[in-house]
Amino acid sequence: MNNRAEIGLLFPGCKHVTLLNDTDSLWTVSFSLGLFNRTIEIRGHTTELIDQERIAWTATHENLVTAGIITFRAVSSNATEITYRLEGHIVGSFAFLQDIVLAGKFGELTRAYIRNIREHLEKKAGENAK
Repeated sequence: MNNRAEIGLLFPGCKHVTLLNDTDSLWTVSFSLGLFNRTIEIRGHTTELIDQERIAWTATHENLVTAGIITFRAVSSNATEITYRLEGHIVGSFAFLQDIVLAGKFGELTRAYIRNIREHLEKKAGENAK
């Protein structure tokens, strides 16, 4: 899971990831909030990458600031605990009210992202077992 482009494409709505250098990337993400559908480009910055253990990052857009962390902890020879945290805040006018709406959406995104990561890892484990 140290491939930033690969893990980025597991994020719900992520259409494309462009790696700019060892820590920075651009993510093209489509999302919907109620009746509003939008595609935006988010600038990601990896703040920590420990192979097989932890990935942490910040991501920004003109009206959005986010931070996330994924940790992996082996609990047995064939099981890994994955912990994921995503935090986001709207910047600008009426940010507090928009943060309330964003919190619900981030909960959905968090559950979908971790499910995508788990399924991806299980698929790779199955392929490696063959």
